[in-house]
Amino acid sequence: MQFLIITKQSSPPPPEMAVPLMEAMEAWVAQHRASGQLTSVWGFAGIAGGGGVVEARSHEELDAVMVAFPFGPFSTIEVIALSDIDQALAGAKATFQQMLEAMGGK
Repeated sequence: MQFLIITKQSSPPPPEMAVPLMEAMEAWVAQHRASGQLTSVWGFAGIAGGGGVVEARSHEELDAVMVAFPFGPFSTIEVIALSDIDQALAGAKATFQQMLEAMGGK
């Protein structure tokens, strides 16, 4: 399963924690890239935050990845489950077709 993770700074870390947090973030990114769990990652231009795509076999595995996110205590984190676009479109199309048929249309 793939999850889009969006993080935005909710409060600034204490200045003395900034460099250690960035080093921890570098290590976190390297670890999860190497494991294949972090398939894409980026920072936002001009604002404190970023995002990425995490590959996880379960919600529990995703939780284990995100609980170790170094900037977690200073961030608002949004998680969105992703689906294959072809499957999503086919499902939506089938649903709309069923609705039309139920209303007496074709």
